[in-house]
Amino acid sequence: MAPTPSRVFSRLANHPWLTMTLAVLAQTWFALGNRALWFSDEVRYADAYKNLVLHGKWMVLSLNGQPYPDKPPVYFWFLWLIDTLTPADMPQVFFIGAALSGLFFLFAAYWLARTLGHDRNVSLASTLVLLSTFFLAALFHYSRMDLLFTALIVLAHGCLYRAFTGERQGKWPLLAFLCGGVATLIKGPLGFLFPLLTAAVWLVWRGEPKKLFSRQMGLGLLAMLALLGAWVAGVILAEGPDFLLDTVLGKHVIQRATHTFHHREGLWYYFAALPLAWLPWTLAAFAVPVRRYLSPAAWREIWAGRRSSGKHAFPWIMFAATFVFLSSLSGKVLIYILPMFPPLAILTADFLLNGEARRVARLWTLAAAAWITAGVALLVAGDMLPFPVPLRGLGISACVLLLGGGALLLVRSKGGDRGLLTAALALTVWLYPVGLLVAPSLDDAMSPKRQALIIKSYADQGYEPHAMKVYSGIFAYYSGYNLIETNHLDELVRSVENKDRVVLSVRESQWKHYQPSLPGFRIVDRQYIAGMVYLVAVKG
Repeated sequence: MAPTPSRVFSRLANHPWLTMTLAVLAQTWFALGNRALWFSDEVRYADAYKNLVLHGKWMVLSLNGQPYPDKPPVYFWFLWLIDTLTPADMPQVFFIGAALSGLFFLFAAYWLARTLGHDRNVSLASTLVLLSTFFLAALFHYSRMDLLFTALIVLAHGCLYRAFTGERQGKWPLLAFLCGGVATLIKGPLGFLFPLLTAAVWLVWRGEPKKLFSRQMGLGLLAMLALLGAWVAGVILAEGPDFLLDTVLGKHVIQRATHTFHHREGLWYYFAALPLAWLPWTLAAFAVPVRRYLSPAAWREIWAGRRSSGKHAFPWIMFAATFVFLSSLSGKVLIYILPMFPPLAILTADFLLNGEARRVARLWTLAAAAWITAGVALLVAGDMLPFPVPLRGLGISACVLLLGGGALLLVRSKGGDRGLLTAALALTVWLYPVGLLVAPSLDDAMSPKRQALIIKSYADQGYEPHAMKVYSGIFAYYSGYNLIETNHLDELVRSVENKDRVVLSVRESQWKHYQPSLPGFRIVDRQYIAGMVYLVAVKG
C-alpha cells in the first residue's frame, strides 16, 4: 500500500495548474534577460526574428539577409505575440518565450498523465520529476522552439489515446492532427510523425490496428494537410515553387532524415545521450525490480492485460517507439530526446509514489549521491573547467548541490512525495546562483556579442563585413549588419581584393591557411566562443 501523501503535497495536487505556474516562475523570473544571447541558435534565431518584425519575413524566415528555411515560422509568431502583448524588449522576449514554452511543456505532461488515468498525485509528481531534471531546467533558460514543439507532440499523443480508448473517437483525432500540424509548423514533420508512430504501435499491441483507419482519423489528416498546405502556399508565394521543392523539402527534410549534412552520429548516440540528460532519474534503473519484469511470467501477465493497462503500457510504448525512431535517423541531436521525457516522468512518478518503500528509498539515496558527487566535483574541479573567462558563483552553486543532496538523504525514507518536493525545491534554489552569477559570467565565452560589436564598429566606419567558414548568421543580430559569408577561399579573395576597407571574421584554426592569400589583413581581436576561437581581421 502506497504511503499517504503529505498535507503540502495534497494541497499542491489539488491546484496543479497554479503549482506548475508558480514553479516555472520561481525557476525563471530572476534570469529573464540578464545575459547575452549565446552561440549558436539563440543569436541566429534573434536575427531571424528581427527580420520577421522589421522586414516582414512571416512565411519564410531570413537569416543574415538570406532565406532561412531550416525552421518553419510559428515559434517566431509566438515570440511576436509576447513582444506585442508585453512591455518586454529583446532579448528579454526570447527568455520569456523559453519560460512560457517550459510551462506549456509541463501542462502537456500533466494532461497526458491525467488522460492515461493517473490520479492527481501521480500526475503532479510527474511534473515535479521534470522540474527536478537538470537538463530540462537549463532549457527553461535557453531560447529555442523545442519545448513548445514537444508540448504539442505530447498533447497529440494524449488526444490519440483518448480517441482509441473511448467508445467513439469523436473530436480527438481532429485535435491530435491539429496539434501535430502546428508542431510541424514549429520545427518540422516529427511533430506529427511521433504521435502517429506511437498510436500505430499502441494499436498493434492492443490488436486494434483498424482504428487507425477510421473516418475521424481521415478527417483529422485532411485538416492537418490543409493547415500545412496554407503554409506551403505562403512559401510558394514568398519564394517560389523551386525553393519549396529543392530547399525546404529536399535539403531540410528528406536529406536530414536520410543522409544529413551535419549532426551525423552512430546508432549508439542516444544510448549514451539519454541517460546523461535524464539524470538524476536515470538512476531509477538501479532501484526498480528489473529482474521481476524480465521473467516469462511477468511478460505473460503483461500480454494478457495488454488491452486494459494503458496508463502503464502507453508511456512505455511512447518512449520506446520514439527512441527507436530517433536512433534510425541519420541526424541525431540531443534536444530531439525531449518527447521521451514526459512518458519517463510518468513512469518514474508512479514508481516513486506507489513502489516498494525500500526501493524508493534506494532511488533517493542514489539521487542524493549524484547531487553530492556533482557538488564535490564542482567544488574541487570548478576552476579547471575549460573556459577562458573567470566564472563567478561556482562555489555557491557547489554548496547548494551539496546541501540539496544532504536534504534528499534526510527525506529518503519519508515517501516519494516529500523527496520530489525537496528535489524540485533544491534544484530551484540551485538555479539562482547559476542564473545570476555563473551564466552571465560566461557571456564572453558563449556569446558572439563582443566580437559582433567590434565588427559593427568597423562596419559603421565603412568597412565591408565578411565572414569565412563561420556558422551562418552568428554575428548578424548584434552587429546589425548582414555579413558577406562564404566557405570558399577563392570566392573570398575575389570579393575583397579590390576593396580598400574590409572587416573579416574567421576561425583561428583556419587563418594560417588563408593568410597568404589575404595580404594586407591584420588581426585586431581574438575570442573563444563555444569551443572555437574566432578572429577579427581588418584590411585598410
